[in-house]
Amino acid sequence: MFSIRLGHIARLFRAFGMAAALVVPTAAAGVSAARAADASQGKKVAFLLTAPTTPYPAVFAKAFLARAKHYGMNVTVLQQTFDPAAQAQQMADAIARKFDLIVVMPASEQAIVPSLARAKQANIPVIMVNTPPYPGSEKYYVSFIGYDAHAMGVLSGQEMLEALKASGRDGGKIALITGSLQEGVASNRVKGIREALKANPKAEIVAVEDAQWDPVKSEKIAGQLYARFGSQGGLDLVYGMADNMATAAIKAAEAANIKPGLKSGELIVLGGNCQAVGIAAIKAGTMYGSVTQLPQVNGSQAVDLVNDYFAGKKLKKTYWLPIHKVTKQDLAKWDKPCSY
Repeated sequence: MFSIRLGHIARLFRAFGMAAALVVPTAAAGVSAARAADASQGKKVAFLLTAPTTPYPAVFAKAFLARAKHYGMNVTVLQQTFDPAAQAQQMADAIARKFDLIVVMPASEQAIVPSLARAKQANIPVIMVNTPPYPGSEKYYVSFIGYDAHAMGVLSGQEMLEALKASGRDGGKIALITGSLQEGVASNRVKGIREALKANPKAEIVAVEDAQWDPVKSEKIAGQLYARFGSQGGLDLVYGMADNMATAAIKAAEAANIKPGLKSGELIVLGGNCQAVGIAAIKAGTMYGSVTQLPQVNGSQAVDLVNDYFAGKKLKKTYWLPIHKVTKQDLAKWDKPCSY
């Protein structure tokens, strides 16, 4: 039932294995006449979710399911954690079960393409979310809605240059601790960061480490980076692709007696996805900034797009959601939206 909390569901999934599926039933009897008459009422939707215990997908899924209930959709959630093979099998299952529509958050931007082609051949519409589709795959899906990962990378790169300048440094050594690079979001952000940093060749990326959006891995990787570059004068800036990864890097820095901040000799830290832990770190002065990516917005608007499809509306191929820098100067604006 919809009253079951997502966190409880996630724990059940972990207990019984990632192949488990969550079936979300149609809204209970008694829905309004207007809602019952909606084109989405009773439609069967498969939602293929990646990394359900990671903060962003977890909040995305919660918003998605709540909005789906509003429209009276029957949603089946199939989930895995950055496992393209498992997701390919889930796509095959969804196609065989003849869902009215499939919503996909890809585990891999490239590996999902053959499955999209099979869904197209079976005349099952697909809407892509979160991970920008692989170039050339446009003919296989109806529409994509999410944030432009490359543009987010550009904003993060600009923040890096701003932070280095604010600390009195003309360039410096930068380490990137990223989300899953095979997924597509992380690799596109790295490309955007590299593009922005071309404005100052003295700002040099000296390490790119894949932590798969995991703060525990991020803390370990950060500690290794501090040890690795300690004999070379240390790092000037470390970037955690999600705020909880950045705060993990801060924790590792403090354990290594490295002070985070903007003063001479301090380590500049930047985050991404604007989470509550990041907002707190920016307030405390241990993190310079972040970039907005709001899962509650993406999740609910993805369902609105599904509803528009069932209502016969003509959809654009791509819907980019707005992105913004988050720094100490504009925290009041983002404190609440970034509170997940």
